[in-house]
Amino acid sequence: MSRLSRSLRCALCACLVVLSAGVATPAQAWAQAKSGESSGKNEPVNVVLRTKDNLALKATYYQSSRGKDAPVVVLLHMKDGNRFIWQSEGGFANRLQKEGYAVLTVDLRGHGESRGDGAAGAAQGDKKARRELKKGDLVAMYEGDMEAVNKFLLERHQAEEFNMNKTAFVGPEMGATVAVYAAFRDWNKPPYADAPVDSGRQTPRGQNVRALVLISPQQNLQGLGLAQPLKALGAPMLGISCLVAVAQKDGQDKGQAQKTYDQVASAPGSDQRMYFREFPGTARGTELLGKKTKLEDTMVNFLGKHLRDLKIPWTDRRPANERE
Repeated sequence: MSRLSRSLRCALCACLVVLSAGVATPAQAWAQAKSGESSGKNEPVNVVLRTKDNLALKATYYQSSRGKDAPVVVLLHMKDGNRFIWQSEGGFANRLQKEGYAVLTVDLRGHGESRGDGAAGAAQGDKKARRELKKGDLVAMYEGDMEAVNKFLLERHQAEEFNMNKTAFVGPEMGATVAVYAAFRDWNKPPYADAPVDSGRQTPRGQNVRALVLISPQQNLQGLGLAQPLKALGAPMLGISCLVAVAQKDGQDKGQAQKTYDQVASAPGSDQRMYFREFPGTARGTELLGKKTKLEDTMVNFLGKHLRDLKIPWTDRRPANERE
């Protein structure tokens, strides 16, 4: 973490001065989505995201009708869960799309349709889908899987389908750990050296994540603690907002969500960007959805204020020497 922290400080300084049938590749997904524009609807499209270690991750993309002004939300899942928890008819992914967001739901490696055994996404909690989770799995998720997600977002951003400068990650339980570390890596990326450092015109490689929703987060999952990356992400200069959500009677929580909030909201004045919300019941993570908790309403209101309504313009994310 010390090496990443040093790189993060350098990057911030630079920043401050400045598949099978029915499954499409990202390029095919774009063509399919465009074909639906004539009817005024952008139907969700299944896509395959290829990682650097050559895994095929299954995802579903919901294109926004707002074009390059649209923000984009990446919806993750719990351990032993999958992306389908967000995709029921009238579910949260559809709701966000209707609110003007582009949305990407993804099955992380070893889960859902990305299990690598040809199995369809099992229902959340299905004992047959459960597997041991190791630290290496989590590292591969936030370094490999989320980098494949970022590559897809960059392609669609450059196609002017949305503005990846306004990106949010929603992570329940295990997904919260992946979201935090992926956001930390996003802000750790140094910009392209395509302009003088003191000019403020260097093209960023990252610095896209503006909002995080962490549902039933775990403080130390397989040795990956949240304290250090959350403190870095909570720095006022970044302007990131965070919503931490948990059930009031979650027997597994034992104050972990409150600690998560305290860590990300440690800087003075953070109460304008950071929120801690408790919801009725005992459920964890995405099990809180659809149980009259109003979690979905809370997330929509949070993302509206701290992502959709941000005045951040679309910019060409290619380095200067690759532009026409």
